[in-house]
Amino acid sequence: MSPASISSAESVGIRRMARRDDRGANVPRRAGPTPPGGGRRDPPASARRATGALALAAALAAGACAPPTPAQAGSAAPPERIVALTVGSVDSLALLGQLDRVIAVEKDCFVPGTEHMVKIQNDDHAGPSKALNVEAVLALHPDLVIAKEDLKPALDHRGLRMLWVPSSNGLETVVPIVKQLGDALDVPEEADRVVATMNAKMAAIRKRVASLPKVRVYYEVGQPGRTAGRGTVIDDMIRLAGGVNVAGELSLANPTMSSEAIVAADPEVIVLSPWSDPPAEIVKRPGWDHITAVRAGRIHQIPEKSRKVQYPSPSCVEGCEEMLVPWLHPTLAETK
Repeated sequence: MSPASISSAESVGIRRMARRDDRGANVPRRAGPTPPGGGRRDPPASARRATGALALAAALAAGACAPPTPAQAGSAAPPERIVALTVGSVDSLALLGQLDRVIAVEKDCFVPGTEHMVKIQNDDHAGPSKALNVEAVLALHPDLVIAKEDLKPALDHRGLRMLWVPSSNGLETVVPIVKQLGDALDVPEEADRVVATMNAKMAAIRKRVASLPKVRVYYEVGQPGRTAGRGTVIDDMIRLAGGVNVAGELSLANPTMSSEAIVAADPEVIVLSPWSDPPAEIVKRPGWDHITAVRAGRIHQIPEKSRKVQYPSPSCVEGCEEMLVPWLHPTLAETK
């Protein structure tokens, strides 16, 4: 089934492809890239937070008198004021060379180039979360909002042009999203290029690990035992890297395994999300000294600022190549 394309309708949805995670002067724009070898230095974090807060306050103050957006007027022109509330969509927009169209992202978005954008609270994902600030979205008068289907109760029927991303976050959602963004922004050739590059990377990884033994992997999302089941990006990336997710046969996206079940599964590698306990605490858990990964010291934590392997965008494959492949197969750490 082909994904629906964005039209002048008030909202459209992306359907899962396979089985079953006028510009305003007062809106901050992304600064250009720092020239190689030096150039402008980013301001300190406190200054960036103040800038974002002032920009959002200005947008809220101006909201009542702003003109209708093209979407509200029924236009299907390529959007110029995008509010992107999923990290995967922001990363995809960056890969398409369209990040300058984005005016706001969710608060904990780590994609380079979004540091000075308006940040909006959003609670549709694991990790630090608070309720979506709907008023902040409306005040920016976007001509396109990208959000997960979970947020339909909050954002539907608001007169916004919506692009709905599936609540599931498996690898099978990536290509349809990239293609639909390419169509919406009138850059279909760039979308084809991004997809081709992703597919080539995946083929190269499969070739590298094809002859190697499968490695048992336990991935922890946050609190002890919370993991990722079948149909999630991290499950797909573990498989791509030549691993076997010990929770991979569980149908829930984020099931919880008992400590006893994890010990019994005896993972050879433990991969931790940025919000999990650090490796030094993992080794102290009762009974975990019997786990092969603990005895061998093969516990790895994904850096918070480089967690692209967890999100449904083409960059998850790059994250797999950079982190999971060498973690699962140390002999490949120095080879490409």
